[in-house]
Amino acid sequence: MVRGTRKLTQIKPLFPNYLFARLDLPGEWKTITFTRGVTRVLGGWEDPRPVDESVVAAIRTQERRKDRLISYYRFKPRDGVVVRSGPLKDVHGIFDRYVDEGGRVRILLSLIGFAAAVELESEQVAKL
Repeated sequence: MVRGTRKLTQIKPLFPNYLFARLDLPGEWKTITFTRGVTRVLGGWEDPRPVDESVVAAIRTQERRKDRLISYYRFKPRDGVVVRSGPLKDVHGIFDRYVDEGGRVRILLSLIGFAAAVELESEQVAKL
């Protein structure tokens, strides 16, 4: 999260509001149906679906990675940037602000005497 010119690190869950549980169904079905806060089950209440063990292993691996923190907070206001891809490739601009937590950024461009604010994915932009 960026506040003013300060960069604050936030740790966010990979799957917010999800609970992965290993259960013996149908014997432990009541454990799920009567748990406070449970509103949905993958596949529905009538046909619950298991999550493949390889998917759970991949999620665990991803969570252990140290670089999983949001890495796109690398720009400061007024940093010189260049667009690396897309229709504006190789155009220089000035970083303005982060638009959302999904990685979109707003940069200010000066094109043929016209100033424009453009929103791009942070991966499309690099520091000069």
